[in-house]
Amino acid sequence: MSKRSRLDLSDSLMLWRESYEPLFCSIEVSTKDKDWSTWNSENVRKIESHITYDLEFDAYKVKIERVSQPGRTLCKKPFKWNLEIIADCDDEHAESSPERRYTGSRFKSARSDASVKSIQGSIEKVFGLPRGCVCLITPENKKAKPSSSIKRFRDKWKNG
Repeated sequence: MSKRSRLDLSDSLMLWRESYEPLFCSIEVSTKDKDWSTWNSENVRKIESHITYDLEFDAYKVKIERVSQPGRTLCKKPFKWNLEIIADCDDEHAESSPERRYTGSRFKSARSDASVKSIQGSIEKVFGLPRGCVCLITPENKKAKPSSSIKRFRDKWKNG
């Protein structure tokens, strides 16, 4: 259960799963927002769209089954869905590879045009670390320049 409006479903549900077996779970959503009075079809579709986007963004497939029905039920009362979440990989890879394929924001590659400073901040945020504690190191065992791009940083490591 979370009261955070910015909950990342894929990180919360799938981060430490070591299996390609589907995850079956239920989710309930309620809100006291004045703009959301009842669980009408439009509001239900909005939530389903957010669920789908959040999970598919991190390379999962999701099947959503409504347990509750849209109607006049107030949004302050929970609306319930059953989810089936599947890692989006080909069957051959899932069965033949003993390696785990990590997904979710903790395992995404940094954009090559991002700065070292912004990526260090992102790492701190995603892992819940104190500000300023992450430092990327070059092959020369020196701190990477904060204004340097990740592409340049990677190139240094490739070329030694």
